[in-house]
Amino acid sequence: MSIRFKNILDSPCGIRFIFSKLNLSSPLSVSVLMDSRISLSISEISQNYKDLEEFCSLFNEGGTLYSIKDKIRLKLSLLKDIRNSLLRIKGGSTAGDIELFEIKLLCLVNNDIRLLLGERLINTVKLHCLEDIADLLDPQGSRIGSFYVYDEYSKELKDLRRALKDQDSYTGDNLSKLSELEDDIRDELTRKIKKRIDVVEESIYNLAKIDILIAKSEQLSDLSLSIPNISDLTTSFKGLFNPEIAEILSMKKSVYQPVDISFSCSEPLLITGANMGGKSLTLKTIALAQYLFQFGFGIPATESSIVPVSSVFLLSGNEQNQKRGLSSFAAEVKRVNKMLDAVSSGDLVLSLTDEPASTTNPTEGSALTSALIRVLTGKRVMSVLTTHYNISGNLCKKMRVKGFDNGRMNYELLVYSGDDAPMEALRVAETLCADKEWIRIAKEELIKLKS
Repeated sequence: MSIRFKNILDSPCGIRFIFSKLNLSSPLSVSVLMDSRISLSISEISQNYKDLEEFCSLFNEGGTLYSIKDKIRLKLSLLKDIRNSLLRIKGGSTAGDIELFEIKLLCLVNNDIRLLLGERLINTVKLHCLEDIADLLDPQGSRIGSFYVYDEYSKELKDLRRALKDQDSYTGDNLSKLSELEDDIRDELTRKIKKRIDVVEESIYNLAKIDILIAKSEQLSDLSLSIPNISDLTTSFKGLFNPEIAEILSMKKSVYQPVDISFSCSEPLLITGANMGGKSLTLKTIALAQYLFQFGFGIPATESSIVPVSSVFLLSGNEQNQKRGLSSFAAEVKRVNKMLDAVSSGDLVLSLTDEPASTTNPTEGSALTSALIRVLTGKRVMSVLTTHYNISGNLCKKMRVKGFDNGRMNYELLVYSGDDAPMEALRVAETLCADKEWIRIAKEELIKLKS
Protein backbone atom coordinates (compact mmCIF):
# COMPACT_ATOMS: atom_id res chain seq x y z
CA MET A 1 0.00 0.00 0.00
CA SER A 2 1.48 3.37 -1.01
CA ILE A 3 2.08 6.07 1.59
CA ARG A 4 -0.40 8.93 1.89
CA PHE A 5 0.58 12.37 3.11
CA LYS A 6 -1.48 11.95 6.28
CA ASN A 7 0.55 8.82 7.13
CA ILE A 8 3.78 10.82 7.51
CA LEU A 9 2.40 13.92 9.21
CA ASP A 10 3.70 12.90 12.63
CA SER A 11 7.03 11.53 11.42
CA PRO A 12 9.95 12.73 13.58
CA CYS A 13 11.48 14.20 10.42
CA GLY A 14 9.34 17.35 10.91
CA ILE A 15 6.87 17.25 8.03
CA ARG A 16 4.14 18.72 10.26
CA PHE A 17 6.08 21.99 10.45
CA ILE A 18 6.09 22.21 6.65
CA PHE A 19 2.35 21.52 6.60
CA SER A 20 1.75 24.22 9.22
CA LYS A 21 3.49 26.70 6.93
CA LEU A 22 1.36 25.79 3.92
CA ASN A 23 -1.26 28.49 3.35
CA LEU A 24 -4.16 26.43 1.99
CA SER A 25 -7.42 28.27 1.36
CA SER A 26 -10.04 25.58 1.94
CA PRO A 27 -10.80 22.44 3.97
CA LEU A 28 -11.23 20.68 0.63
CA SER A 29 -7.59 21.29 -0.28
CA VAL A 30 -6.44 20.05 3.13
CA SER A 31 -8.43 16.83 2.64
CA VAL A 32 -7.12 16.29 -0.89
CA LEU A 33 -3.53 16.86 0.22
CA MET A 34 -3.93 14.51 3.19
CA ASP A 35 -5.29 11.78 0.90
CA SER A 36 -2.61 12.28 -1.78
CA ARG A 37 -0.29 9.34 -2.41
CA ILE A 38 3.48 9.50 -2.56
CA SER A 39 4.90 9.70 -6.08
CA LEU A 40 7.19 6.79 -6.90
CA SER A 41 7.93 7.12 -10.61
CA ILE A 42 10.41 9.54 -12.13
CA SER A 43 7.85 10.66 -14.70
CA GLU A 44 5.26 11.56 -12.06
CA ILE A 45 7.79 13.37 -9.87
CA SER A 46 9.08 15.25 -12.90
CA GLN A 47 5.55 16.36 -13.79
CA ASN A 48 4.91 17.47 -10.22
CA TYR A 49 7.84 19.84 -10.40
CA LYS A 50 6.93 21.12 -13.86
CA ASP A 51 3.55 22.00 -12.35
CA LEU A 52 5.17 23.71 -9.36
CA GLU A 53 7.58 25.67 -11.54
CA GLU A 54 4.68 26.92 -13.66
CA PHE A 55 2.78 28.10 -10.59
CA CYS A 56 5.90 29.81 -9.23
CA SER A 57 6.26 31.72 -12.48
CA LEU A 58 2.56 32.64 -12.54
CA PHE A 59 1.60 33.33 -8.92
CA ASN A 60 4.75 34.38 -7.07
CA GLU A 61 5.67 38.05 -7.00
CA GLY A 62 6.25 39.30 -10.53
CA GLY A 63 4.17 36.53 -12.10
CA THR A 64 1.39 37.27 -14.57
CA LEU A 65 -1.31 36.01 -12.18
CA TYR A 66 0.13 37.46 -8.97
CA SER A 67 -2.36 40.36 -8.97
CA ILE A 68 -5.39 38.04 -8.88
CA LYS A 69 -3.94 35.42 -6.49
CA ASP A 70 -5.83 36.74 -3.46
CA LYS A 71 -9.09 36.91 -5.42
CA ILE A 72 -8.69 33.29 -6.49
CA ARG A 73 -7.89 32.24 -2.94
CA LEU A 74 -10.98 34.03 -1.64
CA LYS A 75 -13.11 32.04 -4.06
CA LEU A 76 -11.36 28.79 -3.16
CA SER A 77 -11.98 29.41 0.54
CA LEU A 78 -15.70 28.75 -0.05
CA LEU A 79 -15.15 25.16 -1.12
CA LYS A 80 -16.14 22.15 0.97
CA ASP A 81 -15.14 18.52 0.61
CA ILE A 82 -18.19 17.05 -1.11
CA ARG A 83 -16.57 13.87 -2.40
CA ASN A 84 -18.72 11.67 -0.15
CA SER A 85 -21.86 13.34 -1.47
CA LEU A 86 -20.77 12.60 -5.02
CA LEU A 87 -20.12 8.98 -4.09
CA ARG A 88 -23.65 8.76 -2.69
CA ILE A 89 -25.08 10.15 -5.93
CA LYS A 90 -23.03 7.69 -7.99
CA GLY A 91 -24.41 4.93 -5.77
CA GLY A 92 -28.00 5.89 -6.56
CA SER A 93 -28.92 8.12 -3.60
CA THR A 94 -30.90 11.30 -4.10
CA ALA A 95 -29.09 14.50 -3.15
CA GLY A 96 -30.56 16.58 -0.35
CA ASP A 97 -30.85 20.35 -0.37
CA ILE A 98 -27.53 20.86 1.42
CA GLU A 99 -25.74 18.56 -1.04
CA LEU A 100 -27.34 20.33 -4.00
CA PHE A 101 -26.29 23.67 -2.51
CA GLU A 102 -22.69 22.49 -2.13
CA ILE A 103 -22.58 21.21 -5.71
CA LYS A 104 -24.00 24.53 -6.90
CA LEU A 105 -21.40 26.41 -4.87
CA LEU A 106 -18.61 24.31 -6.39
CA CYS A 107 -19.86 25.17 -9.88
CA LEU A 108 -20.10 28.87 -9.05
CA VAL A 109 -16.57 28.96 -7.62
CA ASN A 110 -15.22 27.02 -10.60
CA ASN A 111 -16.88 29.36 -13.08
CA ASP A 112 -15.83 32.51 -11.18
CA ILE A 113 -12.18 31.40 -11.25
CA ARG A 114 -12.46 30.65 -14.98
CA LEU A 115 -13.77 34.19 -15.40
CA LEU A 116 -10.92 35.62 -13.32
CA LEU A 117 -8.36 33.80 -15.41
CA GLY A 118 -9.95 34.90 -18.67
CA GLU A 119 -7.58 34.19 -21.54
CA ARG A 120 -4.63 33.59 -19.19
CA LEU A 121 -4.16 29.85 -19.38
CA ILE A 122 -2.67 27.52 -16.80
CA ASN A 123 -1.13 24.57 -18.62
CA THR A 124 -1.09 22.46 -15.46
CA VAL A 125 -4.83 22.62 -14.76
CA LYS A 126 -7.76 22.81 -17.16
CA LEU A 127 -10.97 24.00 -15.53
CA HIS A 128 -14.14 22.58 -17.07
CA CYS A 129 -17.09 24.80 -17.83
CA LEU A 130 -19.83 23.94 -15.32
CA GLU A 131 -22.36 26.56 -16.43
CA ASP A 132 -24.89 23.88 -17.37
CA ILE A 133 -24.93 22.47 -13.82
CA ALA A 134 -24.98 25.96 -12.34
CA ASP A 135 -28.00 26.76 -14.54
CA LEU A 136 -29.66 23.53 -13.44
CA LEU A 137 -29.31 24.41 -9.76
CA ASP A 138 -29.96 28.13 -10.25
CA PRO A 139 -33.06 28.40 -12.46
CA GLN A 140 -33.55 32.03 -11.38
CA GLY A 141 -30.08 32.95 -12.69
CA SER A 142 -29.23 34.86 -9.50
CA ARG A 143 -25.86 33.11 -9.08
CA ILE A 144 -26.25 33.35 -5.30
CA GLY A 145 -24.59 30.71 -3.15
CA SER A 146 -27.77 29.11 -1.82
CA PHE A 147 -30.22 26.43 -2.92
CA TYR A 148 -33.95 25.95 -2.69
CA VAL A 149 -36.42 23.79 -4.62
CA TYR A 150 -37.45 26.79 -6.68
CA ASP A 151 -40.92 27.43 -8.07
CA GLU A 152 -39.32 27.63 -11.52
CA TYR A 153 -38.78 23.86 -11.52
CA SER A 154 -42.49 23.07 -11.79
CA LYS A 155 -45.68 24.99 -12.58
CA GLU A 156 -47.62 22.49 -10.46
CA LEU A 157 -45.26 23.15 -7.53
CA LYS A 158 -45.61 26.89 -7.96
CA ASP A 159 -49.41 26.75 -8.13
CA LEU A 160 -49.67 24.50 -5.08
CA ARG A 161 -47.43 26.74 -3.01
CA ARG A 162 -49.44 29.78 -4.02
CA ALA A 163 -52.73 28.05 -3.17
CA LEU A 164 -51.42 26.96 0.19
CA LYS A 165 -50.28 30.50 0.94
CA ASP A 166 -53.42 32.25 -0.30
CA GLN A 167 -55.90 29.85 1.27
CA ASP A 168 -53.85 29.07 4.36
CA SER A 169 -54.86 25.46 3.76
CA TYR A 170 -51.91 23.54 5.13
CA THR A 171 -53.74 20.26 5.37
CA GLY A 172 -52.06 16.88 5.61
CA ASP A 173 -52.92 15.97 2.00
CA ASN A 174 -51.66 19.26 0.60
CA LEU A 175 -48.42 19.10 2.55
CA SER A 176 -47.90 15.49 1.46
CA LYS A 177 -48.45 16.49 -2.17
CA LEU A 178 -46.00 19.38 -1.77
CA SER A 179 -43.38 17.04 -0.30
CA GLU A 180 -43.84 14.55 -3.16
CA LEU A 181 -43.41 17.27 -5.79
CA GLU A 182 -40.21 18.55 -4.11
CA ASP A 183 -38.82 15.01 -3.82
CA ASP A 184 -39.54 14.36 -7.50
CA ILE A 185 -37.63 17.50 -8.41
CA ARG A 186 -34.67 16.49 -6.25
CA ASP A 187 -34.69 13.07 -7.92
CA GLU A 188 -34.68 14.65 -11.36
CA LEU A 189 -31.90 17.11 -10.47
CA THR A 190 -29.81 14.26 -9.06
CA ARG A 191 -30.28 12.17 -12.23
CA LYS A 192 -29.09 15.07 -14.39
CA ILE A 193 -26.10 15.76 -12.15
CA LYS A 194 -25.19 12.06 -12.16
CA LYS A 195 -24.74 12.22 -15.94
CA ARG A 196 -21.99 14.81 -15.37
CA ILE A 197 -20.66 13.45 -12.08
CA ASP A 198 -17.21 12.60 -13.48
CA VAL A 199 -16.71 16.19 -14.61
CA VAL A 200 -17.83 17.49 -11.21
CA GLU A 201 -15.38 15.13 -9.46
CA GLU A 202 -12.55 16.19 -11.73
CA SER A 203 -13.37 19.82 -11.04
CA ILE A 204 -13.02 19.22 -7.30
CA TYR A 205 -9.48 17.93 -7.77
CA ASN A 206 -8.61 20.65 -10.27
CA LEU A 207 -9.65 23.40 -7.86
CA ALA A 208 -7.85 21.74 -4.95
CA LYS A 209 -4.76 21.34 -7.14
CA ILE A 210 -4.77 25.05 -7.92
CA ASP A 211 -5.00 25.86 -4.21
CA ILE A 212 -2.25 23.39 -3.23
CA LEU A 213 0.13 24.53 -5.97
CA ILE A 214 -0.38 28.21 -5.14
CA ALA A 215 0.42 27.39 -1.50
CA LYS A 216 3.47 25.28 -2.42
CA SER A 217 4.86 27.96 -4.73
CA GLU A 218 4.38 30.64 -2.08
CA GLN A 219 6.02 28.41 0.54
CA LEU A 220 8.96 27.77 -1.76
CA SER A 221 9.68 31.50 -1.71
CA ASP A 222 8.85 32.10 1.97
CA LEU A 223 11.04 29.27 3.32
CA SER A 224 13.85 29.67 0.72
CA LEU A 225 13.23 26.22 -0.72
CA SER A 226 14.35 25.08 -4.17
CA ILE A 227 13.31 22.85 -7.06
CA PRO A 228 15.34 19.57 -7.04
CA ASN A 229 16.83 17.52 -9.82
CA ILE A 230 15.92 13.84 -10.16
CA SER A 231 18.70 11.25 -9.95
CA ASP A 232 18.81 7.49 -10.42
CA LEU A 233 21.95 6.63 -8.42
CA THR A 234 23.17 9.39 -6.10
CA THR A 235 21.33 11.71 -3.73
CA SER A 236 23.18 14.94 -3.00
CA PHE A 237 22.43 18.19 -1.24
CA LYS A 238 24.21 21.52 -1.21
CA GLY A 239 23.21 23.87 1.56
CA LEU A 240 20.82 21.39 3.20
CA PHE A 241 18.99 22.96 6.15
CA ASN A 242 16.12 22.17 8.48
CA PRO A 243 13.41 24.86 8.08
CA GLU A 244 11.94 24.41 11.57
CA ILE A 245 15.28 24.64 13.38
CA ALA A 246 16.35 27.50 11.11
CA GLU A 247 13.25 29.43 12.16
CA ILE A 248 13.87 28.74 15.86
CA LEU A 249 17.50 29.89 15.54
CA SER A 250 16.42 32.99 13.62
CA MET A 251 14.10 33.99 16.48
CA LYS A 252 17.13 33.67 18.78
CA LYS A 253 19.20 35.88 16.44
CA SER A 254 21.32 32.86 15.43
CA VAL A 255 22.02 31.45 12.00
CA TYR A 256 21.58 27.84 10.86
CA GLN A 257 24.69 26.33 9.29
CA PRO A 258 23.68 24.31 6.20
CA VAL A 259 25.59 21.19 5.21
CA ASP A 260 26.62 19.50 1.97
CA ILE A 261 26.13 15.76 1.78
CA SER A 262 25.86 13.02 -0.83
CA PHE A 263 25.36 9.25 -0.79
CA SER A 264 24.82 6.55 -3.38
CA CYS A 265 22.85 3.42 -3.92
CA SER A 266 24.64 0.27 -2.63
CA GLU A 267 27.39 2.24 -0.79
CA PRO A 268 26.42 3.19 2.78
CA LEU A 269 27.53 6.54 4.16
CA LEU A 270 28.77 6.60 7.77
CA ILE A 271 28.80 9.94 9.62
CA THR A 272 30.84 10.34 12.80
CA GLY A 273 31.40 13.38 14.95
CA ALA A 274 31.03 15.05 18.29
CA ASN A 275 27.93 15.09 20.43
CA MET A 276 25.77 18.07 19.52
CA GLY A 277 27.37 17.94 16.09
CA GLY A 278 24.05 17.85 14.25
CA LYS A 279 24.29 14.24 13.04
CA SER A 280 20.80 13.24 14.18
CA LEU A 281 19.31 16.44 12.79
CA THR A 282 21.00 15.79 9.45
CA LEU A 283 19.33 12.37 9.22
CA LYS A 284 15.93 13.84 10.04
CA THR A 285 16.43 16.59 7.48
CA ILE A 286 17.37 14.06 4.78
CA ALA A 287 14.17 12.14 5.57
CA LEU A 288 12.20 15.39 5.43
CA ALA A 289 13.72 16.32 2.06
CA GLN A 290 12.97 12.85 0.66
CA TYR A 291 9.30 13.09 1.62
CA LEU A 292 9.01 16.64 0.31
CA PHE A 293 10.60 15.49 -2.96
CA GLN A 294 8.12 12.67 -3.47
CA PHE A 295 5.12 14.81 -2.52
CA GLY A 296 6.12 17.65 -4.85
CA PHE A 297 7.22 20.34 -2.36
CA GLY A 298 10.23 22.62 -2.50
CA ILE A 299 13.43 21.20 -0.97
CA PRO A 300 15.32 22.86 1.94
CA ALA A 301 18.64 23.18 0.12
CA THR A 302 20.27 25.54 -2.34
CA GLU A 303 20.76 22.62 -4.76
CA SER A 304 19.70 18.98 -4.66
CA SER A 305 19.59 15.83 -6.75
CA ILE A 306 17.44 13.09 -5.25
CA VAL A 307 16.80 9.43 -6.01
CA PRO A 308 13.12 8.32 -5.68
CA VAL A 309 12.60 5.48 -3.20
CA SER A 310 9.67 3.23 -2.32
CA SER A 311 9.88 3.85 1.44
CA VAL A 312 11.82 5.77 4.07
CA PHE A 313 13.15 4.26 7.31
CA LEU A 314 14.24 6.81 9.92
CA LEU A 315 15.64 4.63 12.71
CA SER A 316 16.68 6.03 16.07
CA GLY A 317 18.36 3.76 18.59
CA ASN A 318 17.21 5.66 21.68
CA GLU A 319 13.49 4.99 21.41
CA GLN A 320 11.50 2.66 23.62
CA ASN A 321 8.22 0.88 23.03
CA GLN A 322 6.87 0.66 26.56
CA LYS A 323 3.37 -0.28 25.47
CA ARG A 324 4.75 -3.50 24.03
CA GLY A 325 7.17 -4.01 26.89
CA LEU A 326 10.19 -3.58 24.64
CA SER A 327 13.50 -2.07 25.74
CA SER A 328 15.25 0.49 23.55
CA PHE A 329 17.51 -2.18 22.08
CA ALA A 330 14.71 -4.68 21.44
CA ALA A 331 12.60 -2.01 19.74
CA GLU A 332 15.60 -1.01 17.61
CA VAL A 333 16.24 -4.60 16.52
CA LYS A 334 12.64 -4.92 15.37
CA ARG A 335 12.83 -1.67 13.38
CA VAL A 336 16.11 -2.67 11.74
CA ASN A 337 14.62 -6.08 10.86
CA LYS A 338 11.68 -4.36 9.21
CA MET A 339 14.05 -2.17 7.20
CA LEU A 340 16.18 -5.16 6.11
CA ASP A 341 13.05 -7.04 5.07
CA ALA A 342 12.14 -4.11 2.82
CA VAL A 343 15.67 -4.06 1.38
CA SER A 344 15.46 -7.81 0.69
CA SER A 345 12.19 -7.33 -1.20
CA GLY A 346 14.08 -5.63 -4.00
CA ASP A 347 12.43 -2.22 -3.62
CA LEU A 348 14.81 0.72 -3.38
CA VAL A 349 14.51 2.19 0.11
CA LEU A 350 16.11 5.03 2.05
CA SER A 351 17.57 3.82 5.35
CA LEU A 352 18.62 6.47 7.88
CA THR A 353 19.98 4.87 11.05
CA ASP A 354 20.93 7.07 13.98
CA GLU A 355 23.49 5.59 16.40
CA PRO A 356 22.73 1.90 15.84
CA ALA A 357 23.23 -0.37 18.87
CA SER A 358 24.05 2.62 21.05
CA THR A 359 22.08 1.19 23.99
CA THR A 360 24.25 -1.91 24.36
CA ASN A 361 27.90 -2.28 25.44
CA PRO A 362 30.48 -0.59 23.15
CA THR A 363 32.19 -3.82 22.04
CA GLU A 364 29.02 -5.49 20.84
CA GLY A 365 27.60 -2.18 19.64
CA SER A 366 30.60 -1.61 17.41
CA ALA A 367 30.33 -5.15 16.05
CA LEU A 368 26.59 -4.76 15.31
CA THR A 369 27.18 -1.42 13.56
CA SER A 370 30.00 -2.83 11.43
CA ALA A 371 27.87 -5.85 10.57
CA LEU A 372 24.92 -3.67 9.58
CA ILE A 373 27.15 -1.68 7.23
CA ARG A 374 28.39 -4.95 5.69
CA VAL A 375 24.84 -6.22 5.23
CA LEU A 376 23.78 -2.98 3.50
CA THR A 377 26.87 -2.74 1.28
CA GLY A 378 26.10 -3.86 -2.24
CA LYS A 379 22.36 -4.00 -1.59
CA ARG A 380 19.84 -1.88 -3.44
CA VAL A 381 19.46 0.69 -0.69
CA MET A 382 20.24 4.34 -0.06
CA SER A 383 21.79 4.20 3.40
CA VAL A 384 23.16 6.76 5.86
CA LEU A 385 24.25 5.86 9.40
CA THR A 386 25.67 7.86 12.30
CA THR A 387 27.83 6.47 15.09
CA HIS A 388 30.23 7.22 17.95
CA TYR A 389 31.85 3.80 17.62
CA ASN A 390 35.23 3.15 16.03
CA ILE A 391 34.47 1.39 12.75
CA SER A 392 37.61 -0.09 11.23
CA GLY A 393 38.22 -0.91 7.59
CA ASN A 394 36.99 0.62 4.37
CA LEU A 395 33.47 -0.71 4.62
CA CYS A 396 31.78 2.38 3.25
CA LYS A 397 32.05 6.05 2.49
CA LYS A 398 32.77 8.07 5.64
CA MET A 399 32.18 11.67 6.63
CA ARG A 400 32.68 13.44 9.93
CA VAL A 401 31.40 16.61 11.51
CA LYS A 402 34.25 19.11 11.53
CA GLY A 403 33.61 19.80 15.22
CA PHE A 404 35.13 22.56 17.29
CA ASP A 405 36.73 25.25 15.17
CA ASN A 406 38.03 28.47 16.74
CA GLY A 407 36.10 27.76 19.90
CA ARG A 408 32.77 27.15 18.15
CA MET A 409 31.01 24.08 16.82
CA ASN A 410 31.38 23.78 13.05
CA TYR A 411 28.72 21.48 11.56
CA GLU A 412 30.41 21.13 8.17
CA LEU A 413 30.66 17.53 6.95
CA LEU A 414 34.09 16.46 5.72
CA VAL A 415 35.11 13.31 3.86
CA TYR A 416 36.94 11.13 6.39
CA SER A 417 39.18 8.10 5.93
CA GLY A 418 40.08 7.27 9.54
CA ASP A 419 38.75 4.44 11.71
CA ASP A 420 38.44 6.27 15.03
CA ALA A 421 35.39 8.29 15.90
CA PRO A 422 36.26 11.87 16.96
CA MET A 423 36.67 12.32 20.72
CA GLU A 424 35.20 15.69 21.61
CA ALA A 425 32.68 14.81 24.31
CA LEU A 426 34.81 16.40 27.04
CA ARG A 427 35.15 19.63 25.08
CA VAL A 428 31.40 19.71 24.50
CA ALA A 429 30.79 19.11 28.21
CA GLU A 430 33.13 21.95 29.08
CA THR A 431 31.26 24.35 26.81
CA LEU A 432 28.09 23.35 28.67
CA CYS A 433 29.76 24.38 31.94
CA ALA A 434 29.96 20.85 33.30
CA ASP A 435 31.29 20.40 36.85
CA LYS A 436 35.05 21.10 36.76
CA GLU A 437 36.01 18.22 39.04
CA TRP A 438 33.98 15.82 36.95
CA ILE A 439 35.78 16.94 33.77
CA ARG A 440 39.20 16.87 35.48
CA ILE A 441 38.77 13.29 36.66
CA ALA A 442 37.37 12.26 33.26
CA LYS A 443 40.51 13.60 31.57
CA GLU A 444 42.66 11.59 33.98
CA GLU A 445 40.68 8.45 33.18
CA LEU A 446 41.05 9.14 29.46
CA ILE A 447 44.83 9.35 29.82
CA LYS A 448 44.84 5.99 31.63
CA LEU A 449 42.80 4.39 28.83
CA LYS A 450 45.17 5.68 26.16
CA SER A 451 48.32 4.56 27.99
